[in-house]
Parts: sequence; C-alpha cells; structure tokens
Amino acid sequence: MELSNVGKKFVYVSIIMMLLSMILPWESLSDYTYSESMGLLMNIIPAVIFAISALMVILKPLANALNRFGTNYIFLLLCLMNAIVLYFGMQYYPDTYTIGYLLFPSSVIVFMLGAIFSVKKIDGSQA
Repeated sequence: MELSNVGKKFVYVSIIMMLLSMILPWESLSDYTYSESMGLLMNIIPAVIFAISALMVILKPLANALNRFGTNYIFLLLCLMNAIVLYFGMQYYPDTYTIGYLLFPSSVIVFMLGAIFSVKKIDGSQA
C-alpha cells in the first residue's frame, strides 16, 4: 500500500495523536497522581500494535514486501490490527473523560482514514 499525499498527512497526524494520548492524563488529576492517570500505563500493548500497523504503511521496504500479497489483504490486516487496538485500548473507563482518553480512539480513526485515502481500487487506480 502506497500512501498518497493526503494519506500521509492523516497517518502522521494520527501518530502524533497516539503519542499525545499516551502522555496526557486519562483520568482527573484531582483523584490520582499524574503517573497513575497516564494512558501509557494502560495501553502499552495496543500502542505497540498501533506502531506496528503504522510502520507497515510508512516504511517503504516493508510496504513493498507486503504489497506482494495485495493491497486489499494489507488493508484488511490494518483494519483487524486497529480493531484489536481499539478493543483493548478502550477497556478502561475513566471517571472523567479527558483529552488523553479521547485522543486514543481518534488517532486510530484518523489513521484508518489515511489508509482509506491511500487504498488502490482493484484495477490498480487510486481511489
């Protein structure tokens, strides 16, 4: 899957959003310390899966190797990986919804929009 210019913007913004969701608090700081309320403590595994899916579309050698399987299969794999990220990442329900908590699913949605804009049609033309 080759990222289009629009797709690249979406993917890079989603990576920044995921990073911010890991360092910004997910819980009200009045009840917990900063380290207790960080998204990083709750979402290391989903963040790693998200990073792997981002590397799949950013790194050219890896993207070219995966393109042999076909764009549709790569897109399906990205959808499955990001569904796992959302499922495991959103298991935590904070008492107070903060920007860190809201950035987590938003980053996955923005990432998938970038992938959707970059997917080629079956005949090979850009969508």
